[in-house]
Amino acid sequence: MSSIDFYGGYQVYSESGVDLTLLRENMKRPETERLLRNENAARFCRELDRVNQHMPPPGIGNAAMAMDTQALLRQLVTNNVNYVLIGGLAMRAQGSAHITDDFDICYERSDTNLDALVTAIDPLHPYLRGAPPGLPFRFDVPTLKAGLNFTLNTDLGDVDLLGEVRGLGFFKEVLAQSEPKVLFEFTVHVLTLDGLIASKTAAGRLKDRNHLLELEELKKLRHD
Repeated sequence: MSSIDFYGGYQVYSESGVDLTLLRENMKRPETERLLRNENAARFCRELDRVNQHMPPPGIGNAAMAMDTQALLRQLVTNNVNYVLIGGLAMRAQGSAHITDDFDICYERSDTNLDALVTAIDPLHPYLRGAPPGLPFRFDVPTLKAGLNFTLNTDLGDVDLLGEVRGLGFFKEVLAQSEPKVLFEFTVHVLTLDGLIASKTAAGRLKDRNHLLELEELKKLRHD
């Protein structure tokens, strides 16, 4: 695309159309602030959708329940779950301007960790997202062993549990592509920019291709 001159002479958009000013500002903020700003933006978008669709206010257990990132992290950390933060929140923690309203993790599938994951998530009344009301579902170790990836509604927002990440592999490989970050008061393994780029490239959906443009620009900005 042709360049557009702005006051000050600095580059506002990348050649692929990514707004670099948003990325630069996000990179100046602490990781926790990045997640809080995402949460506020996602809550505003959900409320706007609710009003436009004339839906009732969300309540505990409602599919429209806003995500509480800090509380979800607390549940996992205090119950000693082995996991890596991936997806939109990992993008956000790495400096992305992307807004997400679900909490994606890759989890270890050892017996000990499956027990810990059930202890952490079951009190939040998890239910399969998009499943017909009344469909029998029990969140326990046998259920986790019978499946691999789960998309859930919970009392603290939408949670996606992935046993495998496309383009990376299972938990061990994903962990190797992660780095520790302090989010709120917790030390969390977060997928790196390179890990995010690999997973988005392998997924190949339209939204992933759009995310890739931003992730590649973030990588360039880090090396400037």
